[in-house]
Amino acid sequence: MALSVPERIAQIAEHFAKHDSHGYSQPNRGTGSAETITLSDGSKVSVTSSDVDCSEMVRQCVNGALSGTYNKPIAHMWTGSEDEKLRSLGFTRMGYSASKVRRGDALLVSGHTGIALGNGKQADAHGDEYGGITGPNRGDQTGYEVEVRSLRSWTYIYRYGKGSSGPAVVSANFTVTAGTERNVRNTPSTASNSYVTGQLKPGESVVCRGLVYTDGLAWGVYDNYAGKTRYIALQGQVTVS
Repeated sequence: MALSVPERIAQIAEHFAKHDSHGYSQPNRGTGSAETITLSDGSKVSVTSSDVDCSEMVRQCVNGALSGTYNKPIAHMWTGSEDEKLRSLGFTRMGYSASKVRRGDALLVSGHTGIALGNGKQADAHGDEYGGITGPNRGDQTGYEVEVRSLRSWTYIYRYGKGSSGPAVVSANFTVTAGTERNVRNTPSTASNSYVTGQLKPGESVVCRGLVYTDGLAWGVYDNYAGKTRYIALQGQVTVS
């Protein structure tokens, strides 16, 4: 079974924290060749084999987790722009409470960010080998520049897809044309509480007004002739234009 987006985020964060090729540096963050990570479901994602700072690690975790979906990767991010960047990709923001934190959540406080790993743990990049930010030596010199450690206190939690207020819709305008018969659903899910409301026949099209990302799948959002919101999965034999 394919991993959920939060689980993909968490596994990529664990890679950064557990491999000493990734140290802390602001000047050298994200500068390096491509590196391929194999996740537990056998899927592969690409990150940069380089040093990172806190926001660069989170950026690469999110981009890697969402690769293969209909989203534009985050080109640049710092803690001051993280709220806007994550929410535009379908993350839901919640006030921080340790009891709310789930594995794969992004965590943010003024000037710092990290990824929750569950069981009271987090992964974050928080300082070079001298306790500074320049990282003059490539890689993790101490084993603690990027690490898994106990959960700290934060201001916000960012959860991909369904958070406290339901799945977040990313505003977009595009047409979906079916290549084979495609199910239309009342919710962006294939779980038992989601039901099929109709089908899109081969060659038929709908104009979508947004995107929703849930559990590793991208869904087009549109309103049918009765004004009801409907969802169609964008994976498989469909054309998006």
